[in-house]
Amino acid sequence: MINKALRILIADEHPTQLMHVERMLNHMGYYRIAPVQSFEALLALVQSAVEPFDLLIANTEMAVRAGVDLPRLCKGSPQVHHALLYENETVPVPELLPQHRESVNVCLTRLPDSEALKTLMDIVDMPSDLIEQPVTVVSQRRPNRKRPALKEAAFLRH
Repeated sequence: MINKALRILIADEHPTQLMHVERMLNHMGYYRIAPVQSFEALLALVQSAVEPFDLLIANTEMAVRAGVDLPRLCKGSPQVHHALLYENETVPVPELLPQHRESVNVCLTRLPDSEALKTLMDIVDMPSDLIEQPVTVVSQRRPNRKRPALKEAAFLRH
């Protein structure tokens, strides 16, 4: 069931990209969306928000021009629960286990497509009864081995 009360902030200087993301969210049933076209407006809304935003979807290029590290800003802000940050180039969003969905930041190299956005919204809009379940972690020691470098989107928890 879609939580229509989710607060979503979209920030992109390009009006067509801004409208595209907003329409994709509308098609998924999300309408509580605040679109902004400048980094200054994004910062003003985040800093003055009475309630935190459940999701920020933003083009990082605005912040880069302002000299701000947007992923770092999102991690350190209690006013942004989850973030999907992209550049101007579509990569898939990998699956996450329920215990890793507390706070998600995703960095993409392109504008998100509808499949990537749907996957992210499934994470952000997860029913609270699934999030609050206790998780038992079982680990086994494995010999040290090198992990391959990831070339896809990365999820960051904070």
